[in-house]
Amino acid sequence: MRRVLITGFGAFSDHAVNPTESLVRAWPATMEVHDPWTGASETVNVEARLLSVDATGAAETGQRLMNGSRWDAVLHLGLCGSCTHARLEWMGRDRLTMREPDNAGRHVADAPITGAGDLAAGVDKDRFHLMECDPEATWSDDAGGYVCNETLHQTLAACARMESPPPVLFLHVPSEEHWSLERSGSMAQAVLARMLFPPVIDVAAGALFEGDAVLVARRGPTEAAAGQWELPGGKFEPGESLQQAVVREWMEELGFAVEAGACHGHWWGRQPWLRYRINVITVHAVGPRPETFTSNAHDEIRWFGPSDDVDEYAWLGPDRDVIMALIPQG
Repeated sequence: MRRVLITGFGAFSDHAVNPTESLVRAWPATMEVHDPWTGASETVNVEARLLSVDATGAAETGQRLMNGSRWDAVLHLGLCGSCTHARLEWMGRDRLTMREPDNAGRHVADAPITGAGDLAAGVDKDRFHLMECDPEATWSDDAGGYVCNETLHQTLAACARMESPPPVLFLHVPSEEHWSLERSGSMAQAVLARMLFPPVIDVAAGALFEGDAVLVARRGPTEAAAGQWELPGGKFEPGESLQQAVVREWMEELGFAVEAGACHGHWWGRQPWLRYRINVITVHAVGPRPETFTSNAHDEIRWFGPSDDVDEYAWLGPDRDVIMALIPQG
């Protein structure tokens, strides 16, 4: 069962009541999370943690990550006393500019937090659909200069040192004068759902065969995931069908005209802030094949056949499984 960490803070300064404390104390140990993109659902374990409003509380989650604690998503909650609506913070600024002391009496007027520089959460904001979490919620790249921002920065700094970090965000909620606890809790649940079930990106991958072999390509040094092997293809454009997407991508990447054939199914890949569905379809050459294939996105292209060792290649995402399904090994 997947695990999430939800944190909040107690009262501070002249705020006698902090709604995030109430939310954290009432949060159930397990919760049903619904995939906003596919309709699936999943039960997850929840660790709800109240952090102290000081340097110790700000550093706690990052230190736990460095000490081996693991969660599938981390959502920090904090009170924004001047806000009238929720703000989803995606940038942890490397600066403390405290206008008032924290609960330990610390008062830092202007100083770096870690020296690592500003750290972004990496969320795919264009596909997150924040408005569906709450129509009045907004994105923010400035979580302030107090303990809330310090907490986000410290957690992101720890994640930057991890090989497979969890997604992390900070949700600022307004006081109960502006938003009820129920509304803030619903907002937090909707954000968590999008952290656990990132947006789905459809990818078209073309399988060109020569006998028992299929054409594979290695991503070039200027591409994302450089050096990894894949079936040529790419993301759908708005309104495109699978067939249209694969024909366009092959022409753009290889300058080679193909027509779409039979579908082979789809395979799932995952990155911290998105899922991608690789839709594999046979392609056939339109006209004679070139003797040598070239690509503006790849630095090597070759035929992969039954006698090739699949584990001698560094495959992109689930492409190893795709190749195993397309090419019988032996």
